[in-house]
Amino acid sequence: MTNAGLLRGAIPVLLSALMGLPAAFAQPASPAPPSANSPAGPSFNVREFGAKGDGRSDDTGAIQAAMDAAGKKTVSEQPPNSAYYISMPVVFFPAGKYVLTDTIQIKANVQGEGSAVLVQQKGDKDILSTDWAWRWQCSGVTLVGGHHQLHIGNHNIDTGRIVIDRCAFYNCSGVAVHVRKGSNSTHISVRDCVFLNCDQAMINYCDKATVIDCWVSTSPHMKNKAAFENYGILHLEKICGVPAVTKDHDQRWVDNYGGVTCRDVRFGGEGAGFTPVVNFAPYDYTYPVWPSFVILDSCDVYALGNPARAAAVFCEQIPNQIVIRNCRGFPDLPAVRVSDKLDLATCLDNAEKRRNCLRFVIDDDNVELSDANRSLPEPMRPYQANRVVADAAPTTGHWHRGQMVWNRNADGQWTPHGFVKTATPADQEPIGWYCVESGKPGAWREVRANFAQPAAK
Repeated sequence: MTNAGLLRGAIPVLLSALMGLPAAFAQPASPAPPSANSPAGPSFNVREFGAKGDGRSDDTGAIQAAMDAAGKKTVSEQPPNSAYYISMPVVFFPAGKYVLTDTIQIKANVQGEGSAVLVQQKGDKDILSTDWAWRWQCSGVTLVGGHHQLHIGNHNIDTGRIVIDRCAFYNCSGVAVHVRKGSNSTHISVRDCVFLNCDQAMINYCDKATVIDCWVSTSPHMKNKAAFENYGILHLEKICGVPAVTKDHDQRWVDNYGGVTCRDVRFGGEGAGFTPVVNFAPYDYTYPVWPSFVILDSCDVYALGNPARAAAVFCEQIPNQIVIRNCRGFPDLPAVRVSDKLDLATCLDNAEKRRNCLRFVIDDDNVELSDANRSLPEPMRPYQANRVVADAAPTTGHWHRGQMVWNRNADGQWTPHGFVKTATPADQEPIGWYCVESGKPGAWREVRANFAQPAAK
């Protein structure tokens, strides 16, 4: 994931080559402004180019003609000492059902009236596609069928911004929103959308992606993949997720190869649900660190329908940061599990070179996580930022002098005021263990409570 953004001067050239703009717009330095007699129109109505929208006629040619005409009105230029900007018209779809038999090459913004419907009749064809989506908007359309429905991206052009809102995505065999590899220097926002029965909802290669206020119902045919596949920084918020669980299909909500934050997401329990996040991004300990992370905040978590990965976060690789806090719904579910393919005895050795590159927090105040289910695998516990609870002194992992592990089985209970003893001094368990010598696993000493009797009156 590189945020190079080194193509500012190439933006007009790239846009011109990709959209077939007039040569006047292809000059990288101080291009001439558009002439007064060729302004970009407010919109290009597909009906005016012969589209019927009657659900029977093949409207592919008419819609592409509208796109081609709109593309000729797109203008980009660069003010002095500033980045380029673009003027791009809208291809407008009045309400109706538009039948397609081929992929539409996007050359303008897309806007539907209410919820105009585009139906792809060829299962191996995309619906809308472009590799020059730089400052692009799509609003108010329902896309049905086909392979990828929005197959978009750019050539790592700096300051990219893509906005998709009030759209619906139905029944695609590929990905509803597929952002092409290489579209790094772009921020994409997906808002107020619905995803129903798509093999995948989104693949993200942008530096930053936000999906908010959406409904996502997965496909029962999804197999060995996730609804969201992330190679950048992905933020999911206020999502209602409804899983269509198929046994032995190894389904999950998010495959993370970068960083993902999920806030107020319902990872639904239909069919017992499936894993919220499977992390494939390894931690980075070199400077400057490109952190990989998984954050679940105020989410509903149900994940027993994929027993091979039954956990809130399943680690194929261990990221730099895992935070689970204020979540609900999984009293019998481990917070974090690690793949058997990882050798935990050695895979964290490099972290000792920069110990602060790892940080794990499993919220102490989460009432629906028992201590046993909250526990990380032992080699990961030295990097846990909050209280570490265990059954015994550690036998694995890199520990440093001064670290404390609390005894889960101590005779007493934890309160807001600390540990309160319930047994007599003679039969008490140690309340924990203190690391007195750094190492792997270090040297440990029992810690016992001080049970001084109150002075007699």
